[in-house]
Amino acid sequence: MAEVSQRDDVKHEEPAKNKGELVARNAQQLAQVSPYAVVQSTFPEQMRQGFPGMINRMVDYNAVTRSVEGAAPIAPARAVSQSTAADINCLLGGTVAGFVGITILDPTSVYPVGSSVPDGGYAQYFNVGVLTKGEIFATATVPTLAGDPVHFGAVDGVLTNTGAVGPVPGARWKYARPANELNVVQLGIQR
Repeated sequence: MAEVSQRDDVKHEEPAKNKGELVARNAQQLAQVSPYAVVQSTFPEQMRQGFPGMINRMVDYNAVTRSVEGAAPIAPARAVSQSTAADINCLLGGTVAGFVGITILDPTSVYPVGSSVPDGGYAQYFNVGVLTKGEIFATATVPTLAGDPVHFGAVDGVLTNTGAVGPVPGARWKYARPANELNVVQLGIQR
């Protein structure tokens, strides 16, 4: 059997005799602040709500990648339609017949200060995530009721529940909310 030598620079502790002693020892060690230890002692009571363009639930959903056509940048949670120039491109707004989905937030996209591209948005020729089926956070410019149809602006792709372009087949607002409040759009609903 090999002998185990104890080094002088290593502190050896006796094992704790019971749970109370172990808890006390751990508390004492936490009191000695280490530059590498970060202790979090507070947590929010509720999770933060999502942001426009975040996928609400990843249950029964589908998303595709398209390329942004046109010079106008596209913000998250905007309706996009099929391009007539290329089958992999999308246009902001458009028509019900050409509707392909709603843009997904990309929190990793970073643009210089003063850029015309909105936070989490997409500039011309960038790849954009488009939700074609599922649930996504969005805001409506007018009050909505649960089950209201989804409409959108032909030029800006802003989602609403009346007028403009629509209704989008198989799309509905999930909750009743006042104007400009975070809500959820359900896409691909089978009726």
